[in-house]
Formats: sequence, structure tokens, C-alpha cells
Amino acid sequence: MTTTTTISRVRNYQGSNNFINSMKQSLAKYNNLTPRQLEAVEKALNSRVEVKVENLSEDMQKIAKYEGQSTFVLDIKRKLMEFGTLTENQKSAALRTIDKEDNKSKTFNVNIPTVGETIKVGRTIGQGLREKYNLNFNPILLDITKVAAVSPKAVKFEAKMTVKRGDVCMCCAKTLTDEFSMLTRMGKQCAKHMKVEYIKDASQAERFRDEYLKRVDEIGVMEVWVPKSKIVKWDGRTEVILKMI
Repeated sequence: MTTTTTISRVRNYQGSNNFINSMKQSLAKYNNLTPRQLEAVEKALNSRVEVKVENLSEDMQKIAKYEGQSTFVLDIKRKLMEFGTLTENQKSAALRTIDKEDNKSKTFNVNIPTVGETIKVGRTIGQGLREKYNLNFNPILLDITKVAAVSPKAVKFEAKMTVKRGDVCMCCAKTLTDEFSMLTRMGKQCAKHMKVEYIKDASQAERFRDEYLKRVDEIGVMEVWVPKSKIVKWDGRTEVILKMI
């Protein structure tokens, strides 16, 4: 076992062994242990202890009281109850798995039409859509066709590339500055990514619009889970309804 792992287990120790608890205090004070202390504490850590769940921290209690089906978490729980400690990696990994299970159990499907509503999502979500649908750009502005599912932390949308005209690029949501981008509602680089020939003069703006709309239909409806924290802006009334669910 590495020194880092042993120190991590000491920091997270929740048992009643006086020696380990004294080493925990020393570690808090000096931020390290001597080689001799490490050797002794490792032996102590590998001996069984009596763990009182009610004395554990809130996070550790969450693991100790786990009754789910994940064999991974159950194994972490067993180690906690046998030795009274976990590494930081073990603790954080177990908590992530438990949170995912909790969210999944509280997720329910819905079918809420959202005609005319638009969301702006974070770049990470856009990158995920780019990879999932094999696009050459990150979709940031999306016209929602419906809300398909809701969990405590996220919303599942069915959406298409926006067709709304505004003061930002319909593709990347950046502010438009030059004459042609304000006419087309898209920058030259985004037009290239969308595979729509850019205009050379103002008379081609309508042609550009028609080709863009055709391209939006070709890409079609995209399904995406968006964490509520990653919804930058939501224009519509459905957001208010979901906050009440």
C-alpha cells in the first residue's frame, strides 16, 4: 500500500482505535507521518474495528447505510464497517454511484410539448451533442420540441437547431457584429460548419436562410440530457412548471 493511500485512510478514519485517532490528530497538525508511524498505523488499519454508524460523518453514514444493488458500493461499505476507514477515492467513488442511483430512482418520463421555446446550453453539452450526432460544431441554441423526462438534477429534451432570428449567432450564440452576420444571423465560420454556403452580398440572405432551414431539418431532432445547472437561458413558460415538479 502506498504512503498516499495510508495517509488518506488515516484522514478518513471513523473508528475507535486510540492509536489511529492520535495519528489522525498528528496528521492534521503536521500534515505527514514518519515512516515508523506509517508502518504501525498501516498494521492497525488492517485490523478489524467496531464502527458505530451514528458517530460517522454524514457522507460516511450514507455509505454505511447503503442498501442498494451496486456490488461496488457494497464492497466499499464492507471495508468501511470492517476497518473504519476509506481512501478519498473510495469515498468519492461510492458517493457518486449512490447519487446516480438516487437520481435514477427519482427520474420520471413526461411528454410536455414546448412549441416555440428555446434554451441556451453550456459548451460541454454542445460538445456532447457534437459527438453524439457527428456534427462539425457545438450546438448551443436549441429550439425545444418537448420535455421527455425529468430527474432531480437534469431535464431530458428533444430539440432541434434554432430557427429563431435574434441578435446572436443561431449556431454558437456569439454576438453578431458585421453586416453579413446580422443579415444571416450566423457567422461565416459557423455557416461553414453547418455546410451552408455563406452570402457574398445582401441579396443572397434569403437563399442562405432557406438552405439553413433545410440543413436544420437534415440534422433533425436531437435527444439530450441537460443538467439544470448547465441551462444558461430558457425562453418559455415550461421552465416555471418544471420548478414546481
